[in-house]
Amino acid sequence: MDAEQRIRRLLESVREDGILQSEIHNRLNLSKSTVSEILTTLEYEKEVVRKKISGKSYRVWLTRYSPEPVEGVLRIGILRASEYPKVVAAAESLNAFIRVYDSSIELTKDLVHGYVDAAASPFITQAFFGVLMKTVTIVRKVALNGSGLVFSRTDSQWWGCSEFSTMERNLRKYMDMHGIDGKIRYFRSPESMINSLPELRAIAIWEPYFTMLENLRKERFCDVLGDYLCCTLAFNNSFLEVNPDIEETFLREFDRARAGRREAKILADVTGFESNLILKSFENYELYPEQKFSKKELEELRLGGIEGIIRLD
Repeated sequence: MDAEQRIRRLLESVREDGILQSEIHNRLNLSKSTVSEILTTLEYEKEVVRKKISGKSYRVWLTRYSPEPVEGVLRIGILRASEYPKVVAAAESLNAFIRVYDSSIELTKDLVHGYVDAAASPFITQAFFGVLMKTVTIVRKVALNGSGLVFSRTDSQWWGCSEFSTMERNLRKYMDMHGIDGKIRYFRSPESMINSLPELRAIAIWEPYFTMLENLRKERFCDVLGDYLCCTLAFNNSFLEVNPDIEETFLREFDRARAGRREAKILADVTGFESNLILKSFENYELYPEQKFSKKELEELRLGGIEGIIRLD
């Protein structure tokens, strides 16, 4: 492994913490000049970010883990789900960094703290963090629907879902509508929830996992509750100050993007799902929603100040 690869691997291991440049040559047993030359090249290529701490001391990050926006660079986070064909198509056109998350809370936390510049995550999660932190602006609806209940063959009192998400809100509505006095167990990842399905009455899960789970009784939330907003697209406000031109270009590409085989392939490459599975799951979404929030959508959250973080132009 050459010196550049070793430096990249070290920077990958420290992720958002970064590392002092002086530590790199000590930990990798490389000369100071070699480290400096490689970092200068990677910085020019916008692969790394260096920030002066004091005097001649610098902290270094891979660009995708930088704690601050980088001029000319877009880093976008998505969930490991299939409702983002337009998001990834627009990201590809700008050569953006794409990070995939299993948890909507972790993704949205990284958005509000600036570790990603934009994120497509549940509206309810973005709205809560946005009102609380005042660091993000919601700029587009991404999709409607795309989730449901998958039932086990167990008559359990426990129901599974992800915490503080569209899944939880829909599950609670479903239980209220059917007069179900059950208990909810929260899971950090869809895989752990699926593995626990035999112990649960049902799980509230999104696409493409919903389509993937065959030979089990399923109910789509939209068939029971009607259409509902799932994810929205939001930008970190600090990024908007540094890169307003990138936001404008990204939204233009997003608005004209479509959900087809090409986009399914891009999404498959970044999420690890089969392309045909993702393409099939598109049928359970409304991927071209009306870009206007209804009074009901806003009032349902009961969050004061929600209008102040939304800008759909």
